[in-house]
Amino acid sequence: MLPDEIRLDIYLRCLVSSLPIVVWSAQEKSLSDDSIPLKSPRLIRNPEARASDICRVLITLLRSCRSLAADAACIFYSENTFVFSGRHRYYRIIAWLDAIGQRNRDNLSALEISVRRPPKAWQLPDGTRLKARVQDVQEFSPRHPHFSGPSPISPEGEVDVINPAIETIISFFARPGGVPKIKLVLQLSYGTVPGMEFIDFGFQDGTLFTMDLPNLIEKWRADYTFGSMEVLWRGELPEKLLTRDEGEIKGLGWEILDEENIQRPWFLHFRPRPDPSRTMPSSRQFLLKRKELTGSLVAATTSPMSAKGREAYTH
Repeated sequence: MLPDEIRLDIYLRCLVSSLPIVVWSAQEKSLSDDSIPLKSPRLIRNPEARASDICRVLITLLRSCRSLAADAACIFYSENTFVFSGRHRYYRIIAWLDAIGQRNRDNLSALEISVRRPPKAWQLPDGTRLKARVQDVQEFSPRHPHFSGPSPISPEGEVDVINPAIETIISFFARPGGVPKIKLVLQLSYGTVPGMEFIDFGFQDGTLFTMDLPNLIEKWRADYTFGSMEVLWRGELPEKLLTRDEGEIKGLGWEILDEENIQRPWFLHFRPRPDPSRTMPSSRQFLLKRKELTGSLVAATTSPMSAKGREAYTH
């Protein structure tokens, strides 16, 4: 048998990818104008993305004899970053985490997931919710019990619907002391910072991505993982916008850990593209971390000024 250091070197050369490994990649497919989303969008999987990543590593080592496969799996899952990108369903992440088993989950060190602005529901003063008429039943759930109940005089209006599958994903990483830490990076859509509205730059339509999801994820991280998980939020904004609103972003409970200038015109993110003659700054990527929570969770206030209005919702 080869010495341990040589076997380790072979594993690292054969099983570690220089780029993240895409487990799932899908996009929303419109049958007409790309700027007009479908009421029930089709998810188009991109198998080429996954194949191009997997071909870089020799995963056949994971199917060898038991002892060799165990050593190889430890390296494969601990040294690579695994990605779920584009418009995905959270249940696919749950299925994958369940399929790889507890031992391999414990070896995971880096997971990246694309997150989109949560769907909306119409919440009544007593806390009950109305589902959007065209809403997928998988995208509708009641207010999470971690949140304090609404005031008896709270106005009705739109609220974020937090998919309970996200809590299930984090619960998979309930780890005892001594288990290595995993870094979970949540990739935001361009022009998005939870808790912030950038209507003046045309990135939002008045429907706020509230702090409910970041607050719940921080609560789940603390309750389930006992410090063995680090959750980071990565996004991108025009440089001028990030500089202008940095203080307000921090005031919401965010730490800004890192920033990096991107030499890419902001309008390349939009279809159809705005007038490129508009003078706008280059983009800046950022990395956020939610500060530790203190006290009880309070849900974001309802938004009664929805462009849809209550008529778009039903029981």
